[in-house]
Amino acid sequence: MRFQRKILLNYVLLLFISVVIIIVLYYNSSRKRYAEQEYSYLQTLSGQMMQQLEMEYRSMQEMTESLLSDPVILDNLKILATIYEDSDYRVEAKKKIMIRLNTYHIVKNFYRVLIYNNRGDIFASYDFDERKIKNMIPEEQEVWITGATGKKGRTGLVLPHEDPWGMKTSPVIYGVIREILGSNMGYLEVQKTEDSLKRIFEIFDDNIRVAAVYDGGGALYGLENEEMMQYYEGLGKSEKHTVTDRKNPVTGRNEIVSSVYSELTGVTILLAEDRRVITQKMSGPLWMAFWILLLFVSLSILFIVRISQNLARPINELRRQMEQTNTENMGEAIHIENSMDEITALTNTYERILRRLKESLIQEKNLSYLQLQARYDLLQAQINPHFFHNVLNVISSRGLMLGDETICEICGSLSGMLRYATGNKIRYATIAEELIYLKQYLYLMKLRYQHKLEYLIEVDERLGSQLVPKIAFQQIVENSIKHGFNGKNDVMKITVTIKLTESGEHWIAVFTDNGEGIKKETVEQLEQQMIRMRDSLLNRHESIEMEIGGMGLLNTYARLVLFFGDDVKLEIMGLESGTTVVIAVPVSAGAGEDVSSIGSGR
Repeated sequence: MRFQRKILLNYVLLLFISVVIIIVLYYNSSRKRYAEQEYSYLQTLSGQMMQQLEMEYRSMQEMTESLLSDPVILDNLKILATIYEDSDYRVEAKKKIMIRLNTYHIVKNFYRVLIYNNRGDIFASYDFDERKIKNMIPEEQEVWITGATGKKGRTGLVLPHEDPWGMKTSPVIYGVIREILGSNMGYLEVQKTEDSLKRIFEIFDDNIRVAAVYDGGGALYGLENEEMMQYYEGLGKSEKHTVTDRKNPVTGRNEIVSSVYSELTGVTILLAEDRRVITQKMSGPLWMAFWILLLFVSLSILFIVRISQNLARPINELRRQMEQTNTENMGEAIHIENSMDEITALTNTYERILRRLKESLIQEKNLSYLQLQARYDLLQAQINPHFFHNVLNVISSRGLMLGDETICEICGSLSGMLRYATGNKIRYATIAEELIYLKQYLYLMKLRYQHKLEYLIEVDERLGSQLVPKIAFQQIVENSIKHGFNGKNDVMKITVTIKLTESGEHWIAVFTDNGEGIKKETVEQLEQQMIRMRDSLLNRHESIEMEIGGMGLLNTYARLVLFFGDDVKLEIMGLESGTTVVIAVPVSAGAGEDVSSIGSGR
């Protein structure tokens, strides 16, 4: 995929993810904000309705208190309660009560005010024309009379119902009723029409349902749907002062329900609104945000297309010139117009690579001749080992002729060592092969020193397949024989131990002699030389020159580092009597394999 297309696709992907995140966050934030606004609106609206209802209720309650505080009404009611037969006193008492009930204030503010008792005395305000009432207590009124009886004069709410008193009209009315304290004093009822409730509860938002539930049972204001009203009546008994989300079992939709309760009236007002209204109210701002976001995305894509073209132009030009590069025009300068600093740096780097490549090609041509010469010298050098093998075979034959088997064994060991050491095809061997070579060497040294040399080799057979550089062990043993017993007539004892560590992650080779030991200064000098040698080989990648026949330990350490890298550890310890050299190497995957199979395959 081209660079420009990658930039465009990555930016579009990033933009798409960002837009999705923004839309989700904006939608959730807007939904939460609109929901909080609806909660607050419904709570405020229900509170205002309750204030108006309490004002209506309080006005009717105060009317009853005002009438019952009037001594004229109370005195005349007492006359009616004590005098049962018709007399001028009763007529005068009724007349005075009627005058008190038909004041301008009562007629103007209330539909009807009633005072009646069980003996048939009935007094009503505005008792003429359309509001003319019956001359006896209607049967429908008994339910409200029963509810007020025995309440010690407390005011009770009369729920909306058709007026049972009217002779000509029967509007829907509601009001308050209370028992007049005293023996057979009767009841006082203040009525208002349903229009008063409508002015309180009717709103111009069709999405909001209003219900007013009386805690004594029944609804003060409700819905025509009986099943819906039963649900809200039950809800009004449990929810008093809350704003909650509920699922309406009748409609199956989620609603926001605000409830407020009045201790004065015993009424709970419930306002319910479908939650889908929030989404509808959000649609306008959401569409506006969508078009703004679409415009932003379009402008962003156009911008990134332009930017990607400017970025890709110098890269495409550099790619074109790189494709046209060959051995003939490597030295030519590369020029790209209007390139950025990074492209210029890349161009300069490419030019430096071309220059180094050209120099390498020249050096390669020069080395070709040197390699041919080296191959010729190698062929010449291989003549000498063949010559020595032939000479050893002649000596071995003479030994057989003379009957001296020792000469044959010496020649065999020496020939095996020479063949092992001069094999140039493979520069490493297994521990098992290396120990065979070491035993041949120690056999020859035993013949030389006789009883003055004793050696012991202990090896964990599981390590026979581990690889080591050729002649590594022999050089350490040779170093012990050569430098460890200068001027000593004691028996030379050399021990070689190869084993696994306790963790099983490394194997160690321990070479111990009983010679005259090594000085501390010499150990420190060797350690410094090994540190410099390791740094030269591993970090600076410099070649080191070792004198043939030089110090065996440094030569061996250099070959170990080249073979094992930074994992190998070599430690020299000077004891009171003798020297110990320890090599530690991580165990490779081949540990524990059949040694004979590895050796035979070489």
